[in-house]
Amino acid sequence: MSAPRNSIRGHSLSPLRHRWWSYLAVLASASVAFAALVGVSAAAPAESTGSTRAAATSITFVDVAGGANFQQFFRQIIPQAERELGINISYVPSAAAELIQRLKGGQANQDVVLLKPDALISLLNANVGLVHLQSRRPKIPNLGMVARSDLTTVLGLPIYGQGVPFWRDQFGIIYDSAKIRNPPKTWADFHNRRAAWAGHIGIIRPDAASGGGRIMMRDYLLGNGVDERGSFAELQKTARWQQGLQKFKTFSDAFYKPAAGSPPELFQQFASGNVWITEYAIDFTLWSRDQGLLPKSVKAAFFPSATYGGAAYLSVPRNISGEQKLAAYKFVNWMLSLKTQRNMLTVMHQYPGITAWKKMPKTAFRDIPTWAAVQKFRTPLQNADAFNWLKQNGMQYIGN
Repeated sequence: MSAPRNSIRGHSLSPLRHRWWSYLAVLASASVAFAALVGVSAAAPAESTGSTRAAATSITFVDVAGGANFQQFFRQIIPQAERELGINISYVPSAAAELIQRLKGGQANQDVVLLKPDALISLLNANVGLVHLQSRRPKIPNLGMVARSDLTTVLGLPIYGQGVPFWRDQFGIIYDSAKIRNPPKTWADFHNRRAAWAGHIGIIRPDAASGGGRIMMRDYLLGNGVDERGSFAELQKTARWQQGLQKFKTFSDAFYKPAAGSPPELFQQFASGNVWITEYAIDFTLWSRDQGLLPKSVKAAFFPSATYGGAAYLSVPRNISGEQKLAAYKFVNWMLSLKTQRNMLTVMHQYPGITAWKKMPKTAFRDIPTWAAVQKFRTPLQNADAFNWLKQNGMQYIGN
Protein backbone atom coordinates (compact mmCIF):
# COMPACT_ATOMS: atom_id res chain seq x y z
CA MET A 1 0.00 0.00 0.00
CA SER A 2 1.43 3.39 -0.97
CA ALA A 3 2.08 5.94 1.74
CA PRO A 4 -0.18 9.01 2.04
CA ARG A 5 1.08 11.95 0.03
CA ASN A 6 2.31 13.92 3.04
CA SER A 7 3.62 11.03 5.07
CA ILE A 8 6.53 8.67 5.39
CA ARG A 9 5.05 5.22 5.87
CA GLY A 10 2.23 6.60 8.00
CA HIS A 11 4.25 9.25 9.85
CA SER A 12 2.96 12.79 9.33
CA LEU A 13 5.28 15.15 7.47
CA SER A 14 5.45 18.88 7.91
CA PRO A 15 4.90 20.91 4.72
CA LEU A 16 8.58 21.91 4.78
CA ARG A 17 9.77 18.33 4.96
CA HIS A 18 7.33 17.31 2.23
CA ARG A 19 8.78 19.98 -0.04
CA TRP A 20 12.28 18.63 0.69
CA TRP A 21 11.24 15.09 -0.28
CA SER A 22 9.64 16.37 -3.49
CA TYR A 23 12.81 18.32 -4.27
CA LEU A 24 15.05 15.36 -3.57
CA ALA A 25 12.89 13.02 -5.63
CA VAL A 26 13.56 15.10 -8.73
CA LEU A 27 17.27 15.73 -8.20
CA ALA A 28 18.73 12.91 -6.08
CA SER A 29 19.73 10.64 -8.92
CA ALA A 30 22.16 13.29 -10.16
CA SER A 31 24.50 12.31 -7.31
CA VAL A 32 25.23 8.93 -8.89
CA ALA A 33 27.54 8.56 -11.89
CA PHE A 34 26.58 6.56 -14.97
CA ALA A 35 29.99 5.98 -16.50
CA ALA A 36 30.14 5.25 -20.22
CA LEU A 37 33.52 3.97 -21.31
CA VAL A 38 34.10 5.94 -24.50
CA GLY A 39 37.26 6.99 -26.32
CA VAL A 40 38.91 10.35 -26.87
CA SER A 41 41.38 11.60 -29.43
CA ALA A 42 44.96 10.51 -29.03
CA ALA A 43 46.57 13.96 -28.82
CA ALA A 44 45.97 17.03 -26.67
CA PRO A 45 44.33 19.91 -28.55
CA ALA A 46 46.37 23.00 -29.28
CA GLU A 47 45.68 26.08 -27.14
CA SER A 48 46.42 29.76 -27.11
CA THR A 49 48.74 31.07 -24.42
CA GLY A 50 46.12 33.26 -22.73
CA SER A 51 45.57 36.99 -22.39
CA THR A 52 47.12 39.87 -20.48
CA ARG A 53 43.81 41.72 -20.35
CA ALA A 54 41.89 42.33 -17.12
CA ALA A 55 39.56 39.62 -15.88
CA ALA A 56 35.86 39.88 -16.62
CA THR A 57 33.57 41.00 -13.81
CA SER A 58 30.95 38.26 -14.26
CA ILE A 59 30.93 34.57 -15.15
CA THR A 60 28.45 31.70 -15.41
CA PHE A 61 29.04 28.50 -13.45
CA VAL A 62 27.16 25.54 -14.96
CA ASP A 63 26.69 22.52 -12.70
CA VAL A 64 25.71 19.19 -14.27
CA ALA A 65 27.13 17.03 -11.47
CA GLY A 66 25.48 18.19 -8.26
CA GLY A 67 22.25 16.87 -6.81
CA ALA A 68 19.94 18.64 -4.38
CA ASN A 69 22.61 18.65 -1.70
CA PHE A 70 25.28 20.39 -3.77
CA GLN A 71 22.87 22.76 -5.42
CA GLN A 72 22.04 24.07 -1.95
CA PHE A 73 25.75 24.13 -1.02
CA PHE A 74 26.73 26.15 -4.09
CA ARG A 75 23.96 28.67 -3.50
CA GLN A 76 25.34 29.14 0.01
CA ILE A 77 29.02 29.57 -0.89
CA ILE A 78 28.86 31.49 -4.18
CA PRO A 79 27.99 34.84 -2.50
CA GLN A 80 31.21 34.47 -0.50
CA ALA A 81 33.18 33.78 -3.68
CA GLU A 82 31.65 36.88 -5.28
CA ARG A 83 32.73 39.06 -2.35
CA GLU A 84 36.25 37.68 -2.21
CA LEU A 85 36.89 37.64 -5.97
CA GLY A 86 34.96 40.75 -6.99
CA ILE A 87 33.15 38.74 -9.66
CA ASN A 88 29.42 38.25 -10.20
CA ILE A 89 28.77 34.51 -10.53
CA SER A 90 25.58 33.17 -12.10
CA TYR A 91 24.96 29.62 -10.88
CA VAL A 92 23.06 27.43 -13.36
CA PRO A 93 22.18 23.77 -12.58
CA SER A 94 21.77 21.88 -15.83
CA ALA A 95 21.86 18.45 -17.45
CA ALA A 96 24.93 16.99 -19.10
CA ALA A 97 23.22 16.32 -22.44
CA GLU A 98 21.97 19.92 -22.64
CA LEU A 99 25.39 21.35 -21.75
CA ILE A 100 27.13 19.20 -24.35
CA GLN A 101 24.62 20.32 -26.99
CA ARG A 102 25.13 23.99 -26.13
CA LEU A 103 28.92 23.71 -26.24
CA LYS A 104 28.87 21.76 -29.48
CA GLY A 105 26.69 24.55 -30.88
CA GLY A 106 29.32 27.12 -29.97
CA GLN A 107 27.53 28.90 -27.13
CA ALA A 108 30.14 30.89 -25.22
CA ASN A 109 28.36 31.72 -21.97
CA GLN A 110 29.37 28.63 -19.99
CA ASP A 111 32.54 29.86 -18.29
CA VAL A 112 33.15 27.16 -15.66
CA VAL A 113 31.45 23.76 -15.79
CA LEU A 114 31.24 21.00 -13.19
CA LEU A 115 31.11 17.55 -14.79
CA LYS A 116 30.78 13.92 -13.82
CA PRO A 117 33.50 11.69 -15.35
CA ASP A 118 31.32 10.37 -18.17
CA ALA A 119 30.24 13.90 -19.13
CA LEU A 120 33.86 15.07 -19.24
CA ILE A 121 34.82 12.17 -21.49
CA SER A 122 31.77 12.82 -23.68
CA LEU A 123 32.80 16.45 -24.16
CA LEU A 124 36.32 15.44 -25.17
CA ASN A 125 34.99 12.73 -27.44
CA ALA A 126 32.76 15.33 -29.12
CA ASN A 127 35.84 17.51 -29.72
CA VAL A 128 34.50 20.30 -27.52
CA GLY A 129 37.52 22.44 -26.70
CA LEU A 130 38.43 22.75 -23.02
CA VAL A 131 41.28 24.77 -21.56
CA HIS A 132 44.41 22.83 -20.59
CA LEU A 133 44.18 23.89 -16.94
CA GLN A 134 47.42 22.18 -15.98
CA SER A 135 49.33 24.69 -18.10
CA ARG A 136 47.49 27.56 -16.35
CA ARG A 137 48.95 26.74 -12.95
CA PRO A 138 50.50 30.23 -12.50
CA LYS A 139 46.93 31.60 -12.62
CA ILE A 140 45.49 28.65 -10.67
CA PRO A 141 48.15 28.07 -7.97
CA ASN A 142 45.91 25.74 -5.95
CA LEU A 143 46.41 23.16 -8.70
CA GLY A 144 49.58 22.45 -6.76
CA MET A 145 47.43 20.65 -4.18
CA VAL A 146 45.93 18.31 -6.80
CA ALA A 147 47.61 14.98 -7.55
CA ARG A 148 49.11 14.93 -11.04
CA SER A 149 47.38 11.61 -11.78
CA ASP A 150 44.00 13.29 -11.18
CA LEU A 151 44.76 15.77 -13.98
CA THR A 152 45.79 13.22 -16.59
CA THR A 153 43.24 10.40 -16.71
CA VAL A 154 39.53 9.82 -16.05
CA LEU A 155 37.97 6.35 -16.27
CA GLY A 156 41.37 5.19 -17.52
CA LEU A 157 41.25 7.60 -20.49
CA PRO A 158 43.49 10.66 -21.07
CA ILE A 159 42.12 14.12 -20.30
CA TYR A 160 45.34 16.13 -20.74
CA GLY A 161 44.68 18.35 -17.73
CA GLN A 162 41.39 19.63 -19.15
CA GLY A 163 39.52 18.82 -15.94
CA VAL A 164 40.44 19.12 -12.28
CA PRO A 165 38.61 17.21 -9.51
CA PHE A 166 36.52 19.38 -7.21
CA TRP A 167 35.14 16.51 -5.15
CA ARG A 168 35.40 12.72 -4.84
CA ASP A 169 32.13 10.94 -4.11
CA GLN A 170 32.08 7.59 -2.38
CA PHE A 171 29.64 4.77 -1.76
CA GLY A 172 29.70 2.92 1.55
CA ILE A 173 27.58 0.97 4.01
CA ILE A 174 24.83 3.14 5.50
CA TYR A 175 23.30 1.91 8.76
CA ASP A 176 21.17 3.04 11.69
CA SER A 177 23.47 2.74 14.70
CA ALA A 178 20.48 2.78 17.07
CA LYS A 179 19.41 -0.57 15.62
CA ILE A 180 22.76 -2.03 14.50
CA ARG A 181 25.46 -1.46 17.09
CA ASN A 182 28.02 -3.71 15.38
CA PRO A 183 27.77 -3.25 11.59
CA PRO A 184 29.19 -5.87 9.22
CA LYS A 185 32.86 -5.61 8.26
CA THR A 186 32.78 -7.27 4.83
CA TRP A 187 30.24 -8.39 2.23
CA ALA A 188 30.76 -11.97 3.45
CA ASP A 189 30.00 -10.85 7.01
CA PHE A 190 26.95 -8.92 5.78
CA HIS A 191 25.70 -11.97 3.87
CA ASN A 192 26.26 -14.36 6.79
CA ARG A 193 24.48 -12.09 9.28
CA ARG A 194 21.55 -11.24 7.01
CA ALA A 195 19.09 -13.21 9.15
CA ALA A 196 19.69 -10.80 12.05
CA TRP A 197 18.41 -7.95 9.87
CA ALA A 198 15.90 -9.87 7.75
CA GLY A 199 13.27 -7.53 6.32
CA HIS A 200 15.38 -4.46 7.16
CA ILE A 201 18.09 -4.47 4.45
CA GLY A 202 17.35 -1.79 1.88
CA ILE A 203 18.15 -1.40 -1.80
CA ILE A 204 17.09 0.86 -4.66
CA ARG A 205 15.63 -1.07 -7.56
CA PRO A 206 18.42 -1.89 -10.03
CA ASP A 207 16.20 -0.69 -12.89
CA ALA A 208 15.55 2.71 -11.29
CA ALA A 209 16.79 5.99 -12.77
CA SER A 210 19.23 6.23 -9.87
CA GLY A 211 22.17 3.87 -10.24
CA GLY A 212 22.38 3.18 -6.49
CA GLY A 213 20.82 -0.29 -6.58
CA ARG A 214 22.90 -1.63 -9.44
CA ILE A 215 26.03 -0.16 -7.85
CA MET A 216 25.15 -2.10 -4.68
CA MET A 217 24.76 -5.28 -6.76
CA ARG A 218 28.03 -4.59 -8.58
CA ASP A 219 29.95 -3.95 -5.33
CA TYR A 220 28.47 -7.13 -3.79
CA LEU A 221 29.68 -9.13 -6.81
CA LEU A 222 33.14 -7.56 -6.69
CA GLY A 223 33.28 -8.25 -2.96
CA ASN A 224 32.63 -11.91 -3.77
CA GLY A 225 35.54 -12.23 -6.18
CA VAL A 226 34.07 -11.08 -9.51
CA ASP A 227 36.54 -9.23 -11.76
CA GLU A 228 34.48 -6.90 -13.97
CA ARG A 229 37.33 -5.87 -16.26
CA GLY A 230 37.41 -7.09 -19.84
CA SER A 231 34.67 -8.35 -22.12
CA PHE A 232 31.22 -8.74 -20.59
CA ALA A 233 30.55 -11.66 -22.93
CA GLU A 234 33.45 -13.48 -21.31
CA LEU A 235 32.55 -12.28 -17.81
CA GLN A 236 29.09 -13.82 -18.11
CA LYS A 237 30.62 -17.23 -18.72
CA THR A 238 32.67 -17.22 -15.53
CA ALA A 239 31.65 -19.28 -12.52
CA ARG A 240 32.26 -16.32 -10.20
CA TRP A 241 29.74 -14.16 -12.08
CA GLN A 242 27.07 -16.87 -12.20
CA GLN A 243 27.61 -17.99 -8.61
CA GLY A 244 27.78 -14.38 -7.43
CA LEU A 245 24.38 -13.61 -8.89
CA GLN A 246 22.83 -16.67 -7.26
CA LYS A 247 24.42 -15.75 -3.95
CA PHE A 248 23.04 -12.24 -4.25
CA LYS A 249 19.58 -13.70 -4.86
CA THR A 250 19.89 -15.60 -1.58
CA PHE A 251 21.08 -12.40 0.11
CA SER A 252 18.07 -10.52 -1.26
CA ASP A 253 15.66 -12.83 0.58
CA ALA A 254 16.44 -10.68 3.63
CA PHE A 255 15.66 -7.38 1.88
CA TYR A 256 12.85 -5.06 2.85
CA LYS A 257 10.11 -5.36 0.21
CA PRO A 258 9.28 -3.59 -1.97
CA ALA A 259 12.66 -2.23 -3.02
CA ALA A 260 12.84 1.57 -3.13
CA GLY A 261 12.26 3.25 -6.47
CA SER A 262 14.52 6.22 -5.72
CA PRO A 263 16.96 7.52 -3.09
CA PRO A 264 14.27 9.62 -1.35
CA GLU A 265 12.07 6.53 -1.06
CA LEU A 266 14.99 4.60 0.43
CA PHE A 267 15.45 7.41 2.94
CA GLN A 268 11.76 7.29 3.77
CA GLN A 269 12.18 3.60 4.53
CA PHE A 270 15.02 4.49 6.92
CA ALA A 271 13.01 7.29 8.53
CA SER A 272 10.05 5.00 9.16
CA GLY A 273 12.25 2.29 10.71
CA ASN A 274 11.61 -0.27 7.96
CA VAL A 275 15.19 -0.20 6.65
CA TRP A 276 18.22 -0.31 8.92
CA ILE A 277 21.13 -0.88 6.55
CA THR A 278 22.09 -0.56 2.86
CA GLU A 279 24.89 0.57 0.57
CA TYR A 280 24.57 4.03 -0.93
CA ALA A 281 26.35 7.39 -1.50
CA ILE A 282 27.88 8.52 1.78
CA ASP A 283 27.77 12.26 1.15
CA PHE A 284 24.12 12.50 0.04
CA THR A 285 22.95 10.22 2.85
CA LEU A 286 24.69 12.07 5.67
CA TRP A 287 23.72 15.46 4.24
CA SER A 288 20.08 14.28 4.20
CA ARG A 289 20.50 13.18 7.83
CA ASP A 290 21.80 16.65 8.70
CA GLN A 291 18.67 18.18 7.11
CA GLY A 292 16.50 16.10 9.45
CA LEU A 293 15.35 13.72 6.72
CA LEU A 294 16.98 10.66 8.32
CA PRO A 295 17.48 9.59 11.94
CA LYS A 296 20.45 11.23 13.64
CA SER A 297 21.72 7.73 14.41
CA VAL A 298 22.45 7.00 10.72
CA LYS A 299 26.18 6.45 10.10
CA ALA A 300 28.51 5.27 7.34
CA ALA A 301 31.06 2.44 7.22
CA PHE A 302 33.31 1.01 4.53
CA PHE A 303 34.25 -2.50 3.43
CA PRO A 304 37.87 -3.38 2.53
CA SER A 305 36.91 -4.50 -0.98
CA ALA A 306 36.28 -2.85 -4.35
CA THR A 307 33.67 -0.13 -3.77
CA TYR A 308 32.32 2.44 -6.18
CA GLY A 309 33.96 5.86 -6.04
CA GLY A 310 33.54 8.75 -8.46
CA ALA A 311 34.35 12.43 -8.80
CA ALA A 312 33.21 15.75 -10.26
CA TYR A 313 35.54 17.85 -12.41
CA LEU A 314 35.87 21.58 -12.99
CA SER A 315 36.56 22.54 -16.60
CA VAL A 316 36.76 25.78 -18.57
CA PRO A 317 35.45 25.81 -22.17
CA ARG A 318 38.00 27.13 -24.62
CA ASN A 319 35.56 29.19 -26.69
CA ILE A 320 35.08 31.96 -24.08
CA SER A 321 36.97 35.26 -24.26
CA GLY A 322 40.35 35.90 -22.69
CA GLU A 323 38.74 38.12 -20.05
CA GLN A 324 36.24 35.39 -19.20
CA LYS A 325 39.03 32.83 -18.94
CA LEU A 326 40.92 34.96 -16.43
CA ALA A 327 37.82 35.30 -14.26
CA ALA A 328 37.13 31.57 -14.64
CA TYR A 329 40.66 30.73 -13.45
CA LYS A 330 40.11 32.87 -10.33
CA PHE A 331 36.92 30.99 -9.54
CA VAL A 332 38.47 27.56 -10.15
CA ASN A 333 41.35 28.54 -7.87
CA TRP A 334 38.86 29.65 -5.19
CA MET A 335 36.96 26.35 -5.49
CA LEU A 336 40.24 24.45 -4.97
CA SER A 337 41.27 26.59 -1.99
CA LEU A 338 41.89 24.94 1.34
CA LYS A 339 39.05 26.94 2.90
CA THR A 340 36.47 25.87 0.32
CA GLN A 341 37.58 22.25 0.29
CA ARG A 342 37.63 22.02 4.08
CA ASN A 343 34.14 23.52 4.19
CA MET A 344 32.88 20.94 1.67
CA LEU A 345 34.36 18.05 3.64
CA THR A 346 32.89 19.29 6.92
CA VAL A 347 29.43 20.37 5.72
CA MET A 348 28.82 17.97 2.85
CA HIS A 349 30.72 14.86 4.06
CA GLN A 350 32.33 14.85 0.60
CA TYR A 351 35.98 14.02 0.01
CA PRO A 352 37.99 16.94 -1.43
CA GLY A 353 39.58 17.07 -4.85
CA ILE A 354 42.85 18.34 -3.37
CA THR A 355 45.30 16.13 -1.47
CA ALA A 356 46.04 18.33 1.56
CA TRP A 357 44.80 15.64 3.95
CA LYS A 358 46.98 16.73 6.87
CA LYS A 359 45.28 20.12 6.77
CA MET A 360 41.76 18.70 6.89
CA PRO A 361 39.90 18.76 10.25
CA LYS A 362 40.05 15.39 11.99
CA THR A 363 36.52 15.94 13.28
CA ALA A 364 35.26 15.62 9.70
CA PHE A 365 36.07 11.90 9.81
CA ARG A 366 33.87 11.11 12.78
CA ASP A 367 31.03 10.19 10.44
CA ILE A 368 32.90 9.00 7.33
CA PRO A 369 35.89 6.70 6.78
CA THR A 370 39.28 8.37 6.45
CA TRP A 371 40.64 8.89 2.96
CA ALA A 372 43.50 6.49 3.76
CA ALA A 373 40.93 3.76 4.46
CA VAL A 374 38.90 4.53 1.34
CA GLN A 375 41.59 5.23 -1.25
CA LYS A 376 42.90 1.67 -1.54
CA PHE A 377 39.50 0.24 -2.45
CA ARG A 378 37.83 3.01 -4.51
CA THR A 379 36.91 1.41 -7.83
CA PRO A 380 35.18 3.37 -10.60
CA LEU A 381 32.86 1.56 -12.96
CA GLN A 382 35.01 -0.50 -15.33
CA ASN A 383 32.46 -2.38 -17.42
CA ALA A 384 29.57 -0.37 -18.87
CA ASP A 385 28.02 -3.47 -20.47
CA ALA A 386 27.93 -5.32 -17.15
CA PHE A 387 26.47 -2.28 -15.40
CA ASN A 388 23.75 -1.90 -18.04
CA TRP A 389 22.99 -5.63 -17.80
CA LEU A 390 22.40 -5.24 -14.06
CA LYS A 391 19.96 -2.42 -14.82
CA GLN A 392 18.01 -4.57 -17.25
CA ASN A 393 18.14 -7.87 -15.34
CA GLY A 394 18.89 -7.08 -11.72
CA MET A 395 15.29 -7.31 -10.51
CA GLN A 396 15.34 -11.04 -11.39
CA TYR A 397 17.72 -11.48 -8.45
CA ILE A 398 15.65 -9.55 -5.94
CA GLY A 399 12.26 -11.08 -6.53
CA ASN A 400 9.93 -8.30 -5.44
